[in-house]
Amino acid sequence: MHIAPNRPLPEWRFLQLTIAIVAWMLLAPHLQTRWSGHVLMHVLLLNLILVTMWANPDWRKARLIVGGLWLLSLIASVGSVLELAPAMGKIEKTLDVGFIAPVTAACIVGVLAFAFRAERPTMDGIFAMVVAYLLIAMLFTELFYLCLVWDPQAMHLMKPLEEMKPSELRGELLYFSMVTISTVGYGDVLAVSPTARMLAVIEAVVGQFFVAVLVGMFVGMFASQLFGNRRTSSKGQRDVER
Repeated sequence: MHIAPNRPLPEWRFLQLTIAIVAWMLLAPHLQTRWSGHVLMHVLLLNLILVTMWANPDWRKARLIVGGLWLLSLIASVGSVLELAPAMGKIEKTLDVGFIAPVTAACIVGVLAFAFRAERPTMDGIFAMVVAYLLIAMLFTELFYLCLVWDPQAMHLMKPLEEMKPSELRGELLYFSMVTISTVGYGDVLAVSPTARMLAVIEAVVGQFFVAVLVGMFVGMFASQLFGNRRTSSKGQRDVER
């Protein structure tokens, strides 16, 4: 694969984003306080937004919309952590997810647009596909969390919901989302309510579609590029021999 020598850092932005997401997935379940989990999440979101906007320089209007949604989600997170209005706890958590989810969805679209817009194979393009896959799982994690906000019996968890710390809950839902999108389905955590079950089905279908179609198209595009380059090189060699 060709790595441009004069721009080494941009070629690895999605690699650092992949590492950041994996680090967040490993650290988030072990955070002891609610505010630390929210801070880590919003730092990751900011990193994601910056990389996505760098990858899509023509998204001028979208920058304002996505940035505004991120700021609103930050405000909603602060309200949720501080519990300024305990009676409106469900509303605050719903707003938090309601602002984070569209930001994540917009970044998924931007990341995929970058990956398929590439004219040549790059390491960043490969890691962009990895990032998009992980982001889909994170998006469904938020949706499963929203189900539990309004219906505590929506999911069968490893232990009662009231005994779990927020970080534990997010970690368990992320685990469930990852095994669902990969269609592993161990069965230790289950979707119970009709809404949660339908979300799990949709996520499994999206996960299979991503691997079978999007990744297949991505690999096919690069294989075609490689074959075209070899054919051009072979033709040039024959012309020189003549």
